[in-house]
Amino acid sequence: MSKKISVGVTLALVLAAIAATFAITMAFSQSIYNRLISNISGRAEMYAAVDDINALIRGNYYFLGSINNENINRSITNGYIEGLGDPHSRLLTATEYIAYNNRLNGKASGVGITTAWDANARTLVVTSVANGSSAATKGIKKDDVIIKIAGERVTSANYESLLETLSGDTLSTISMTCKRKDTELEFNVTVGYSYLSVSRKTIGSVGYIRISDFYANTQEQLKEAIGALQDSGITSLIFDLRGTSEGTVEYAAAAVDCITPICSNQDEVLVKLVGRDGSSLLSYPSTSNNLNLPMVVLVNEKTAGPAELFACDLRDFGKAVLVGAQTAGVGTAQQTFTLEDGSAVVLTTSMILPYKSGSFQETGLKPDFTVALNADAAAAPDLLKESEDTQLQKAVSVLNENK
Repeated sequence: MSKKISVGVTLALVLAAIAATFAITMAFSQSIYNRLISNISGRAEMYAAVDDINALIRGNYYFLGSINNENINRSITNGYIEGLGDPHSRLLTATEYIAYNNRLNGKASGVGITTAWDANARTLVVTSVANGSSAATKGIKKDDVIIKIAGERVTSANYESLLETLSGDTLSTISMTCKRKDTELEFNVTVGYSYLSVSRKTIGSVGYIRISDFYANTQEQLKEAIGALQDSGITSLIFDLRGTSEGTVEYAAAAVDCITPICSNQDEVLVKLVGRDGSSLLSYPSTSNNLNLPMVVLVNEKTAGPAELFACDLRDFGKAVLVGAQTAGVGTAQQTFTLEDGSAVVLTTSMILPYKSGSFQETGLKPDFTVALNADAAAAPDLLKESEDTQLQKAVSVLNENK
């Protein structure tokens, strides 16, 4: 014999289920707060605020039954981190955390190209192609103009979203149409490859090395680039760090160690990471590598963090002078903390102290030779021809004058 359940009982059961859902959500969020907030009164204040909002929603929200618990948990946690006002601290989902680790280890997402939007020509231009990448293997070249991605024509309104389809490391295949001079070429590129963060060329007798990021494999790539340029007979070096900000202090210190000698005093190190109480959290000593060539480091407003450390240390050791524009002034280092669900928090935990100079946090590094580019050129220096790049030309001039 079947039993009928009244509408009132059904509604009560639904509301009870929703209340239980909120309780679980709040409990999860509180466990996160407990890790982040050590002050008990601060926790109580935070819990009270969340409970008040929870009560308002349960009592008044029209679409109560459609609430997504996962979205609430992520939004609460992300909102707390965003409330720090620190652009370098952030929450990563489990998927984002895997990609983040892969990137730091040199396992790159994407197809192996860097691009820049040419505002004058209204075109998306390939500015570099990574050796060993799918783009390089398929024949895409620097200065190719990308017309279509996945069959969709590239415009100023959609190029950023279309470039997202070329990201990731899923080994998926994406079609690209490029224009080279007057010829349209079709390419099918594969997403995901081993990342190349160092490229090289010669400008007369000057060696030019572009470092785009400081990842786990950057040191080896830098050693290879320096060795190859020395074998070609170069007499000086330019390191281009304009726009470089990605990577870690550890990997930047490893790159510096390819060039600098052992620190002059036993107590000195390439870099020290100092906690909020002034204590030393980590330090990176130097080894016996010592590159004896005149050097210039190119920097600009977007040179930040690990790249600023590299530039500062080379100048501190008397190895290089800086040419370009004042740097970004990101003198903090981050640490990653994993959470129970596989997500992670990237949190600022220390201040970077270079070899001899003080912190460059907020102040940045002032170049020895300040050379400004106009706004369009500064936004995409990789698009400039060598003859139009006044910062590069000044670097070459400085090196030639010191021969």
